[in-house]
Amino acid sequence: MNADALNELEIRLAFQEDAIRALDDLVYAQQRRIDALEQQCRRLAERLDAVAVPPDAGPPELPPHY
Repeated sequence: MNADALNELEIRLAFQEDAIRALDDLVYAQQRRIDALEQQCRRLAERLDAVAVPPDAGPPELPPHY
């Protein structure tokens, strides 16, 4: 293998390492965002459960002025 071919391979390897590093950073950031959104969904579901009327609760009571 001549020096030019070896140099070309080293250049390609350097670009691939940079690309992999950039993709790794992107995946890490996306996973953090997914984790935050899952936590937010859990909190919203808990809030919804707290205010939901159970199905066996029957009709709501009417205020005295009805």
